[in-house]
Amino acid sequence: MNKLLSITAIALLFTIFSCNKEERKSMTVVKDCSGTYLRTDGKDFHVCNQEKLSSFSSGTIVTATFKKIASCKPLEDQFVCMLYHKNEGWIEVCNLK
Repeated sequence: MNKLLSITAIALLFTIFSCNKEERKSMTVVKDCSGTYLRTDGKDFHVCNQEKLSSFSSGTIVTATFKKIASCKPLEDQFVCMLYHKNEGWIEVCNLK
């Protein structure tokens, strides 16, 4: 039982601190065949965990808490259209309102 409690506590700590370098901004959802992006101040950020935005249509304004990440393994090898979408890099969305 103690082992299970320890594992649960460690998993909870990782979840709590996974967005430790987060930013919170009002952003516009942008979706096209190349992926899902969040736009702020004229800059688009490619969303790695785009399933968090699946219920929002393009053009919706959300308040997003996110952190910048170096790469996105789940989506880097995914087939997308040949459209070039200029962006400022990958982000991981932690919370949406």
